[in-house]
Amino acid sequence: MIEETRPANDMRYQGGAFHPDLESGKASGTVRISPAGVCFDSPNGRFELPLEGLQVALGGANDRLVFFTHPDRPDAAIHTADHSVLKHPVLAARPELTAQVGRVQSRQRHARVLVLSVIAALIALIAGVVLAKDRIVESLANSIPTQWEVSLGNTLFEQMIRNEREVTDPDLTARLRKITDPLVNGINDSRYPFQFHIIEDPTVNAFAIPGGHVVIHSGLLLAADTPEEVAGVLAHEIAHITRRHGFRSLISSLGLYQVLQMFVGDATSLLAVLANNGAFLLDLKFSRDFEREADAVGWEYLLRANIDPGGMVEFFKTLEAEEKKTLGGLPGGTEKTLSLVSTHPATLERRHTLESKLRRLDRDGAAFHKFDLNYDSFKAGLRSKLHSAPEGTE
Repeated sequence: MIEETRPANDMRYQGGAFHPDLESGKASGTVRISPAGVCFDSPNGRFELPLEGLQVALGGANDRLVFFTHPDRPDAAIHTADHSVLKHPVLAARPELTAQVGRVQSRQRHARVLVLSVIAALIALIAGVVLAKDRIVESLANSIPTQWEVSLGNTLFEQMIRNEREVTDPDLTARLRKITDPLVNGINDSRYPFQFHIIEDPTVNAFAIPGGHVVIHSGLLLAADTPEEVAGVLAHEIAHITRRHGFRSLISSLGLYQVLQMFVGDATSLLAVLANNGAFLLDLKFSRDFEREADAVGWEYLLRANIDPGGMVEFFKTLEAEEKKTLGGLPGGTEKTLSLVSTHPATLERRHTLESKLRRLDRDGAAFHKFDLNYDSFKAGLRSKLHSAPEGTE
């Protein structure tokens, strides 16, 4: 049996055609280009468009198809999705078709450039929005009315204190004010009615609630050695309030789309989200950036109040000792790892930053505020007011 051989340029392409003689006026089949013209073959029929006067163009959705038409056959068209047909040597050999093919290919290139440009613009827009999210979040937080923030903070504090034992001894709270009053007066931020509360808890900790409440664990007050150390901690917590880190953390935890919706909408939707999720503000852990910002802003508050910021640095050494207790059973190098992945920067990292600032400060020539408080006596008084009975008993 002798097999039929085809010329090298007898390439065939899957395609389709429109013609009145075809069933339903259209059909799928094979497209072939020869020196005689562009031929369409299918089980339903066959026809050819001559090369002389042939017209080449793109069409279909997104110019996906290459169309061949002829002015003498306005009711007929052949098409293929295989754009390699434009490189067929028969088409390349005819100058009038070469010019048309060149225009088609140029249109393809422009279309690709346009698509890539649109994609690049969308990527840039999305990246810009993502990068601007922090500024959008801060703007949203700053739009919250202070009166509303204070009211929410009061509600949150009342919810929190139900499960805690607050130390309310008048003498102790009066002596604590010898630390807090100079700090608050020096900061001079009239937006918030700052209130400081001691709760009976042996852990070395303090936390801020939006609106002005600062809660101090008894363990922290007993771990500190000087009023300056306590003032350093409280300045840090006050900075969390004034920089609205609680609201910013909560808003940041929302999806980008929801954040943008609140940004372009009115304050009602924002306040509704915060009110519905207010309880989470008591459990939020601040980001590394917010902790660093609170360190920096708290430092400036101490200087503004003429309080020696060295106390803030000294208290970090106490925190390091607590960290070592917590991390005691973990493998070597864990503290460094936590510095990178924890939601809070490692204490050592933060202390080094503050020590660097302290070295640049002329402490010898400064006349810092001297607290009118015997701190050892204050701690002894605090110990005497703590309950030794198990929690939940009197």
